[in-house]
Amino acid sequence: MFISADTLDDALRQAFTRLLSSKTRTSSGKGPAREIIGAILKIRNPRARFSRTENRAVLFSCLGETLWYLSGSNSLAHITYYIKKYRKLSGAKKGARLASGGYGPRIFGSGNKSQMNAAIQLIRRKLADPDGKTDTRQAVIQIYDKLDLLRNSSDVPCTCTMQFLPRRGRLHMVVHMRSNDAYIGLPHDVFAFTFMQEIVAREVGLELGTYTHSVGSLHLYDHDERRARDFLAEGWQSRTEMPAMPIGDPWPSIDWLRVNEEAIRKGRLSPLEADGVDPYWVDLARLLRIFALINSKNRRGIVEEQKAMHSGAYASFIRRKAQALAAASDEPQKGLPGIMDGGSNKLVAAP
Repeated sequence: MFISADTLDDALRQAFTRLLSSKTRTSSGKGPAREIIGAILKIRNPRARFSRTENRAVLFSCLGETLWYLSGSNSLAHITYYIKKYRKLSGAKKGARLASGGYGPRIFGSGNKSQMNAAIQLIRRKLADPDGKTDTRQAVIQIYDKLDLLRNSSDVPCTCTMQFLPRRGRLHMVVHMRSNDAYIGLPHDVFAFTFMQEIVAREVGLELGTYTHSVGSLHLYDHDERRARDFLAEGWQSRTEMPAMPIGDPWPSIDWLRVNEEAIRKGRLSPLEADGVDPYWVDLARLLRIFALINSKNRRGIVEEQKAMHSGAYASFIRRKAQALAAASDEPQKGLPGIMDGGSNKLVAAP
């Protein structure tokens, strides 16, 4: 199966449609599923990396999981803050404190000797070739390890390799998955990997190219079929994308964001110290603050954080969460300011 689409939502629509009609069946410890063997999804605009539907709008957990990877951590306490069911979904053993299949240490572990740094330096050397031979096929990061095949554990990576391909001023990326849950895992994986793709592109001074997602077993569990049909019933979505990552070395800003992520996750919501930090990164920190405020049911705080954001790209997610809190609350709703709708730039009723 080959799918080519502009956005993640467009790719999901095609993937769900194909899977729902698939006659190939598979079963695992997570239940029976429909399956497509050998699927390839190509996304032409990797910045359109998050779903804008009511059904799969999971921006907060996608961002949290991506920052978990970037931290180089495999702490289960870290990731379950964003994805409460992660322990069960990953197959981690009861009582385990670490995710043995966690991607962070495999991609970013060992600092300057990490696979990610090695791939970046390889691309830099090729781009500086005096003969103009700038292409490379060797910038590959291995996530699934031979030891994963030998040890008896269900907590092993679904991702095998990440490959970066600099071509004619753009950085393309190809990721190969041994297995991918189309409903739960696919949106998170596309978000995280295209975000890393843009980080590397900025680091080496290239524009963003296409993203290709290759899967050995792409499957849709029976218990998710109704939700997949609900997704399709919503129809075509807005193609609003994330803003472009600022030009230049992104790592100082990533380090700033990681420090703030840890503080927010641990309950420290002091005012952001953002002097000299590009608004792109400040908005991501505010999204993390909004997630914490959602968890504490602080609707007024959500509104205030949204008002301080620079981009309207995330407004629909914030609005939905605020409205869900309002629907579940009997507290008086008068006197709160409105929330800006990122699509229409109109104020909508606040919770």
